[in-house]
Amino acid sequence: MDIVDIVIDLPKPPSLNMIYAGKHWAVRKKYKDDYKKIIRERLEEIDGFTCETYSLDIRYNSRLDIDNGILVSKFLSDTLVEDGCVQDDSPKYFKEVQIRYDKEGEMNHYIVTIKCKNYKPL
Repeated sequence: MDIVDIVIDLPKPPSLNMIYAGKHWAVRKKYKDDYKKIIRERLEEIDGFTCETYSLDIRYNSRLDIDNGILVSKFLSDTLVEDGCVQDDSPKYFKEVQIRYDKEGEMNHYIVTIKCKNYKPL
């Protein structure tokens, strides 16, 4: 089964510590909605697709702790499901996530490789 790599460049996500530091749910929702809008803009730059299963490889260079990258994974996975690119983000479909600090990467950029198994262009 073929695996196709789709690479997108995303900005630094909101800080996980900041989002959950006593913020009202509406404030947290706005952070999520704003970041998901950016994800959709990046996905619109490539041809539409679906895939049977997927994995994410996230490389970043920012001052945020590595675990803040989980927001990139969460918001991207939710968007892929909402937009019909993948059926679900449960373990049956979302197989793996890797988050790595890359000191050689451009500052405040999160380079995400979506590894799509059984990729189908729309």
